This record gives sequence, structure tokens and C-alpha cells, in this order.
Amino acid sequence: MSRTPRFTRTSLSVAVLAALPMLANAAGFQVNEHSAAGLGRAFAGEAAIADDASVIARNAAGMSLLDSQMFTAAVSYIKPEVDVELEGRGTAKNVADEAVVPTFYYVRPIDERWTVGIGGFSNFGLATHYGNASGITPAADETELTTYNLNPSVAYRVNDDLSVGFGVNFVYADATLTSSSATPIPGFLPNGGDISKLTGDDWGYGWNAGILWQATDATRVGLSYRSEVKLKLEGKVSTDTVMPWNSKGSVDLTLPSIAELSVHHQLNDKLAVHASAVHTGWSSFDELATDLDNGQNFPTVKEEWKESWRYAVGMTYQYNDQWTWRTGIAKDNSPVRNEHRTFRIPDADRIWVSVGGSYKLDKAQSVDFGYAYLQGKKVDIDEEFMGSSMKAEVKAADVHILSLQYNYRF
Repeated sequence: MSRTPRFTRTSLSVAVLAALPMLANAAGFQVNEHSAAGLGRAFAGEAAIADDASVIARNAAGMSLLDSQMFTAAVSYIKPEVDVELEGRGTAKNVADEAVVPTFYYVRPIDERWTVGIGGFSNFGLATHYGNASGITPAADETELTTYNLNPSVAYRVNDDLSVGFGVNFVYADATLTSSSATPIPGFLPNGGDISKLTGDDWGYGWNAGILWQATDATRVGLSYRSEVKLKLEGKVSTDTVMPWNSKGSVDLTLPSIAELSVHHQLNDKLAVHASAVHTGWSSFDELATDLDNGQNFPTVKEEWKESWRYAVGMTYQYNDQWTWRTGIAKDNSPVRNEHRTFRIPDADRIWVSVGGSYKLDKAQSVDFGYAYLQGKKVDIDEEFMGSSMKAEVKAADVHILSLQYNYRF
């Protein structure tokens, strides 16, 4: 029977999605920043709205609503404000790193029925960094998970009221994780150093499909689905603790499926309302298992996340020919079960409040802008390390998001 301390099992087994996935801007480690226009309405109604080419990211069928070539590019700045207070040891401030998320899209109608397009965006990612003074670095030091999705798509207009869409996803993922201690740990890490460090990357593949139905002259309904993407992050593990674990290896990771049901209703010439329900299949994130090339056994950690839902409502107001205003609210439910909340994954529910707008520069060009404030629920953590309890509270879990977008119609 292995006598590896439980501290080591926890630190080294969480090999890919360690630290605070709540510090991504959506539940789990999901990323929603696909457009500035969508951000302004809290991403309500996205699968039923086609303001611009970014519709590729939410429902490929919506490309049928664009009657000319269009290029859309956006950049979002994410500023988390997250503090974790470890009982008796002080507070780790601003443990979530700032991030910039770029996106681009291009749509081209082929004829009256067929439209093609391609998009580049991210659906998942996170970045955190604890300082040595926090006392948390043995459990979670630095974590970075980056994914980027290239998504060629095609849409077909069945008739005036119904369109369908399909796409293929080429997803690149890169991960770097460390756990460390700046001070010696008697009997375990006598000189301090790296408890674990893992780097790895991979390409994965998936698909997406959607339908768009013009139910009435004023009401449009969209339904979309994005498949799971299976990845094998190949890289290496290094440690100053269990020497046989210094080896090349891989970690299996499944990015979850995403399904969205959206409604867009035009109340009058000026005002439209929209809503979305988004289901993310987080139950696919049930464990983290690492395979070492040298054949050494590496512990597996059970995560057992649950399915989660996000609900959003918003409105759009056409002020005049040049200006459009948007607002929205959303409730983002966490996939983490209370009994599995740890320092590495203390995810919690959050509320979104968003505002934004558009300005039409001329017949061909327009810009969009959006701002969202996310407030996360405070949570307590009580986790055992090396036979003793380590308790903490996530004192603040707020996020500010700013986004700017440029659109060009050919």
C-alpha cells in the first residue's frame, strides 16, 4: 500500500484544471466572451440573434440571416477581483490573473440558400496565481489553461422560416500547473521547492449543429449544440518530492458539451427582448487521471462535477439609425458539488449584470462595446492536508469584463 502523504496525492493529481476555475468568467472554467454585442445583453438570446458574424460561436444556423459578407473581430478584457482568506494565515489577494480574449469571424453567403463562415474563439480557460505568503501554494500555486477553437461552419436555409447549420471544431489546449513551497516541509520537502509542475498540450476535435426557426413575424427561436471535445494533454511532470514521478506523461481531459435554447422577440420597431437557457455537460469532468510514460502509478482524483445551467434575459433598444443600446442579467450556476469544493476548485454561483451598445460608423462599418459585472457567491473551504484541516473563505469573487468589437460588411 502506498504511503504517499495525502498532501502529495492532492497536489500532484489535479494535473490539468487545478486552482480556481471559478476565476474563469463563467461557471466551472467556461469562457463566454464571444462578442461585445453579446456581452452587452449578458449573452441573452445568442442562439436566436445574428447581429453580426459572431453568431458562428453560438448557432451556425444564424449565418443565414446575414445577407452579405461580414467580418467581425472583438477583444475582451477580463479583470477578476478574488481574495482568499486562509484561517490563521492571512489573505491571498487578487489570486486570479487578468486576461485578454481575442475573437474573429467571417461569413460569406454563397447563394440564396447556402452560407459559409469561420470563427476563432475560446470556450474554456483560466489563470490563477497564489503568492508564497498566502500559505496556499502547496495546494495551488500557478495555474494556466488556455484553449482556442477554430470553427468552420455552413448554414442552409430550408425555407423562409427555417435554417440549419453545422460546423467542425479544431480545439487547441495548453496547460501549465505548479504547486510549490518556499519553506521546507519536514519529512516531505526538506529544502522547499516544486511539489509538482506539469505542462502539456494537445489538439482535439468536435462538432456543432443548430437550427433557427422564425416562429412568427416577431418571434425567432434558436437551438444549438456543441459536442464534447476529448483531449490528451501530452507533456511532462517534474517534482522535488517523489522522484519516480519525474517523467513524460499525459492527462485525459474532456471539455464538456454545450446546448443553448434562445428566444428573440421584437416588441416594436424600437425594442426587442431575448432570453437563453444554456446547459453545460460538466458531468464529463468526473476525474483527473495522469498516465506516466515510465509506468509509475500516479494517483487519480475524483471530481464528480454535476450538469449546470445558465439563464439570461436581456433587451435591445434601437435609439436611432446610428445608436443601439443593450442590457441584460444572468444567473450562472456552479457545477461543483459542495462536498467536493477544495482550494483548487472552490467554484460558486454568480450573477451577471451587463450594459452595452453599438454605433454605426457608415453603411459598411460599426462598432460594439459592452461591460459586465459578475458577483460570485462567497464560499467556505475546509480541506485536509497531511492529516490536518486547512480552512479558508473566498472573501471576494467579483469580475469586471470590458469588450470592444469591430464589424465590416462587404
